[in-house]
Amino acid sequence: MTTLEPMINLQPTAALNVIAPGHFVGRPRSLAQSVQAAVRAVDEATLRPVARRDAGLAFQPKALLALLSYCYARQIYASAEIEDVVRRDVNFRQLCQNEIPDEWVLRSFRRHNREAIQFCLMTALCFVAEEKVREGIVTKVNKAGFAEEAQRRIIMAMFLDSAALDGG
Repeated sequence: MTTLEPMINLQPTAALNVIAPGHFVGRPRSLAQSVQAAVRAVDEATLRPVARRDAGLAFQPKALLALLSYCYARQIYASAEIEDVVRRDVNFRQLCQNEIPDEWVLRSFRRHNREAIQFCLMTALCFVAEEKVREGIVTKVNKAGFAEEAQRRIIMAMFLDSAALDGG
């Protein structure tokens, strides 16, 4: 067995229901619950909205925070890809009454709320690492680098979005 370093390899899935009301008792049992708990811990007053107050659920700051944190934890980085995943996910579309944040909204939210995303993503990465320990896949977790790994994933998202804008 090995020590799990912060770079965790998760394969993306289309199952994206991160903002549904999920009330769980005790320790989160899934990545989505971990993200939800982290998002609930963020003071909404610290988040900068990128849509009107009367915009649908999908455009509310905590929903966008959950969406981006979850996707980055699942290694889905490009805003256009996130928009596509959300568009294809029936549960998300139903929950948000078919209002889907586009890639520009996602980029703007990331730009204005990077610190909150980093906190939630770091929490999600810690959860995944702790699950690997519980499953016996690794023997211990080096938590020292999770903030840096969260930052690296946000930078990767920014890089992919800028490359897309440049046509490459």
